[in-house]
Amino acid sequence: MKAKTSAIKGSKILIVDDHRNIRVSLRMTLESEGATVVEASTLSAAKTALNLTDGSIDHTVDLILLDIRLPDGNGLDFLSQLGKHEKANRVIVISGEGTAVEAFRATEIGAFDFIEKPFTPERVLVSATRCIEFHRIESANADLSKARSAQEIVGQHTKIKDVISIVDKVAPTNGRVLITGESGTGKELIAREIHRRSSRSRRTMIKVNCAAIPKNLMESELFGHEKGAFTGAIKTRLGVFERADNGTLFLDEIGELDLDLQAKLLRVLQNGEFSRVGGEKTIKTDVRVICATNRDLKQMCQTGEFREDLFYRLNVVTIHSPALRDRSTDIPELSRRFLHECCQEHSLGQKELSEFALKQLEIYTWPGNVRELRNVIERTAIFSSDPVIDHIDDIDNSSAVERPVRAHEKSLLDPNTDSVTLCLKSQSWERFQETAGREFLIFMLAKSNGNVSEAARSLDLER
Repeated sequence: MKAKTSAIKGSKILIVDDHRNIRVSLRMTLESEGATVVEASTLSAAKTALNLTDGSIDHTVDLILLDIRLPDGNGLDFLSQLGKHEKANRVIVISGEGTAVEAFRATEIGAFDFIEKPFTPERVLVSATRCIEFHRIESANADLSKARSAQEIVGQHTKIKDVISIVDKVAPTNGRVLITGESGTGKELIAREIHRRSSRSRRTMIKVNCAAIPKNLMESELFGHEKGAFTGAIKTRLGVFERADNGTLFLDEIGELDLDLQAKLLRVLQNGEFSRVGGEKTIKTDVRVICATNRDLKQMCQTGEFREDLFYRLNVVTIHSPALRDRSTDIPELSRRFLHECCQEHSLGQKELSEFALKQLEIYTWPGNVRELRNVIERTAIFSSDPVIDHIDDIDNSSAVERPVRAHEKSLLDPNTDSVTLCLKSQSWERFQETAGREFLIFMLAKSNGNVSEAARSLDLER
């Protein structure tokens, strides 16, 4: 049966093998399907062909066919090096002295497939096609995911634009980032945006909430443990530093980390090495660490609650996530976006917020910040039966000494404002009744201390 080889056409494939006859055979097979083939007889030549350096690699190579036994080294060691550049899973290992152990190690490192010599052209074409097709689909999905998550940080206020500007600069680097700000301001969102725009974006960002995990379990969570390391350790467990290798680790609420663990975290940041709990083997890891806190770490350093040397290791770049009350002009845009998302999530149809409802949202102080805003919008969307949401009942203004008089109420209180102007300002008399009318009447009743007759006279209305 002939393999489906359309994916091979137009692809760039590197063959790494010290036997010329093997390279010629593979070249003829792949070029007959429309591939561009590059040959290398040694690992050194392969590195040159890939333009492999400490910080970059030729990403135009779609597939690498790699022998294990090479004159200047072991192909599996080279495979591990490729893994640091997210290239190991684009490798098909081909070996004439293959063993089950080597095959297992190759796939464990990340190789897409393992083929023993002698091989047939059909076997190579099937494996190559599957590998190239898989990564093209994966790349398309990643691009789609990025497009969908684009502009996750919403807002036009200067303070949020400053945040976006710093993210733009720091994301492509490997610099550590410390995100500060009150709870609910979107610190995790900033971390995810940094990861999304980084070279590590094809790996999942792992999040650990340092305040949510008991202190006696935190070391195992970070660094893993060996079987039998403590009661209940029935098997070896990988910690987040090991699982996040070549990716991003987000440590939320870093200020809650125990001092003993702060020292161990410092070691990992200094040399990229750690040991599992109960283990002696030193494990190396390449992880970008992003931290967040709602506490004043500088003050904690002065009181001895946080290690000063760790603080300066983490605080390479600082991003402050502003409180929502400090960028209240972004509330309408955020509210509309949250309403759209909630309506989609809960199949509520299309709804919108009236101008009066948006004004209600803007004057509230939002102690819970963006998280509270989203929760309020979600509850309002669920319980509102109308397509236009005119009033937000789910805001607690009990902490306010006195509710501020809104701009439209001030204009309504102006005795020189005629009824035509009122109608124009509220778009229509019916719209006015639906939105501002109830609030305005309550306001006037309160002003007259509950005297209905006095309120009616001041409004030139019947009692």
